[in-house]
Amino acid sequence: MASLGAAVIALAGSGLRIGELLGLDVSDVDFLRRTIRVARQRAQSGELTPPKSKSSERTVPVGRTVIDALAAYLRARDRKSGPLFVNAMGLPLTYRQCKPLWKAAAETAKVQGTAHALRHFYASALIAGGASVKQVQMVLGHASAVVALRTYAHLWPGDDDWTRAIIDAVLSPPKDPVRTETAP
Repeated sequence: MASLGAAVIALAGSGLRIGELLGLDVSDVDFLRRTIRVARQRAQSGELTPPKSKSSERTVPVGRTVIDALAAYLRARDRKSGPLFVNAMGLPLTYRQCKPLWKAAAETAKVQGTAHALRHFYASALIAGGASVKQVQMVLGHASAVVALRTYAHLWPGDDDWTRAIIDAVLSPPKDPVRTETAP
């Protein structure tokens, strides 16, 4: 199903939870600013609820690849409004419908993992690229930076060499300045 391809790219390129992705409306994607507004999620029951964390809605910056995939998906279905991801009948795509599609796609690709693994991929890519704890927390919609650190601290590069250089600079004896004056 073509929607799964666009959904996979959107998940990998935004870090959204699957329920957040399924809760998106076409109007939540700002194609000019390249952002996705997360204001609700689709619960497993199918009902729309507020996002998971206690934080309110958030805006996630996304790259050109995500925007292009979503635009192509919408063009192919001639969709301009309503739920972003829909099934063949034009109804909002649900967890129940996604699960077998995901499983079949993973088997075809000979990979293991869940849609949630794409959230971890996204976070890992941001951290490897130098994103701060605060930025990762905000785009993932974690209630606090502590949650982001608890989950991803092992991925931030160590600052051992930087720490050594600072302490060596503080503890090293001062070097003699070069004398440029001539003696009287």
